[in-house]
Amino acid sequence: MTGKDYRKMYEEIRQNEKSLDSHIRQRVLELAKIHPDAPIKIALFAKHINEKFIKPLPPSTIIYLIETIEKWSEEQQGVQQLKI
Repeated sequence: MTGKDYRKMYEEIRQNEKSLDSHIRQRVLELAKIHPDAPIKIALFAKHINEKFIKPLPPSTIIYLIETIEKWSEEQQGVQQLKI
């Protein structure tokens, strides 16, 4: 492989990374709006998540937030079914 090949591969990976990062950030904001009462940590709820909050966070932390909200949502659905 040549330097041009590596440069092309590198640029494609960076573009994919930017796209994935954008999708991750949009998803956590969407989930925070849908489930604002989902607890994330002590005294931190999904309703506190906004663009300013997630801007400095790495994608791995945002994925953790998404997983936490989704888990809470699934647990709440089970509680709702039990009440019926």
